[in-house]
Amino acid sequence: MNIDKQKGVSLIMVFFIMIIVLSIVLSISILLYREVKVIRNMGNSVVSLYAADSGIEKVLYYDRQVKPTLTDGSGAVRGLCSMVIDTNGDGSSNPYYCSNDNSNPSLNTEHSIYCNNEATDPLISIHGCDPDLCNNCQISFKTFFDEKTYYDTMATIDPSGNFTIMSKGTFGDAQRQIQIFIAPTQ
Repeated sequence: MNIDKQKGVSLIMVFFIMIIVLSIVLSISILLYREVKVIRNMGNSVVSLYAADSGIEKVLYYDRQVKPTLTDGSGAVRGLCSMVIDTNGDGSSNPYYCSNDNSNPSLNTEHSIYCNNEATDPLISIHGCDPDLCNNCQISFKTFFDEKTYYDTMATIDPSGNFTIMSKGTFGDAQRQIQIFIAPTQ
């Protein structure tokens, strides 16, 4: 009896070739999945950066353009220190001030900073702001575009006049932060 010792070898070779091809395909698909994830995060990162930039621009706008009238009739030194302060108590000195008084909705004009009537904790905090001097002030606020896009901004003026704005934008899982420093002019 002559037994062929080569029977089934081709099946084993095909099996090993299939394993090699399968491992190559799986490794390529893993690499492609990672690249797709990186590309998606780049898009989220850009949106986060623009959200952070929105916080910076909002603070600069209010600091330079929105300077309410003080009780003595003069204009405030800076708009930053008066962002959330109504010196007259009725909204007349700062038309952007939010009294959180729902009975007078004309005072609640800027909901993204000043008003959060639905939450129990305010989204804004103020420390040491005097609109007459505005030389030692810190304001922080959070503004939501939607449930996954927002920016969290903190603006500080120290006693020496240094102005620092730090804004962190968030979109989905991506966060980007911008910080600017403005030294006082001599």
